[in-house]
Amino acid sequence: MLRIGQAAKQFDLSNRTLRYWEEMGILHSERADNGYRYYDSENERRIQQIVLLRTLQLPIAEIERIFLSQDVAIAVQALSAHASHLRQESADLNDLAQLVEELRQRLTETPDLLQALLPAIAKSNKPRLKSFLSERIFVMPKKLDNVRIVRLPAMTVAAYRAESATPENDCAAVHDKFVRENNLHQRSCFRQFGFNNPNPSEGNPIYGYELWVTIPDDFDVPAPLEKKQFGGGLYASIPTHMNEIGERWTQLYHWAEKSDQYRPTDAHQWLEECIDFETFNSPDAEECTMQLDLLLPIKPKLGGQNEH
Repeated sequence: MLRIGQAAKQFDLSNRTLRYWEEMGILHSERADNGYRYYDSENERRIQQIVLLRTLQLPIAEIERIFLSQDVAIAVQALSAHASHLRQESADLNDLAQLVEELRQRLTETPDLLQALLPAIAKSNKPRLKSFLSERIFVMPKKLDNVRIVRLPAMTVAAYRAESATPENDCAAVHDKFVRENNLHQRSCFRQFGFNNPNPSEGNPIYGYELWVTIPDDFDVPAPLEKKQFGGGLYASIPTHMNEIGERWTQLYHWAEKSDQYRPTDAHQWLEECIDFETFNSPDAEECTMQLDLLLPIKPKLGGQNEH
């Protein structure tokens, strides 16, 4: 039997990712008499299978479909489609590399980047490449070379924290009711943040989650909620959806560790900001449509560039 915290450490996953897989029904744990949840050998093997498929960059939605269906034909279909997608992406990138080389050659003749670039694209005889470019030219990709550096302002917030085996849901039940009763989500300055408090740990099956919502300074906050002051700070931010939040947190933290300009800091609170309150809390919402911004506190490295 493998405790959840041990599984997270062994497979380099977050506790939240494991909990999400359980919620989707593709993984199951059992609670022992000591209050901890454990995976048996079958579910430990399931984790290994999921991790392997993620290593192959198979979308999590397809992995869920494979394991929920328990149908080998579905797995074959998903892998075939993924292989086809990878081959097409490889061909697209090869064509893109040829286009970049053509642009380089044109710049030796026409030292104007725009004049060289537009004819190169327009004259390309690769229809798929034109589509590939048009689909991406104005779309911000989710790659971590596009991390936003933002400064959150100081805010007054109404806070509520729950400690339980499912603190996110228990906290939201109280906090979101307060938001709706006071129409806070209709205010122009509305922002909602959440974070683990305390974080899940291997030695504690009970952990906490806290939610904040911005309020006017003179707003009366009823118990059991509390009024708090958040001092703001500098953050690195990327978007995510609930079905990939654990992986995206890991990616963002690794980005900050490797950054030439910034480093992670514990000076501020790690935050998950809800982008669309109504969609996120809709009873019909699916994990793959529930969007959050992840906000990792950072500080400039000594001798690096200033904040921007």
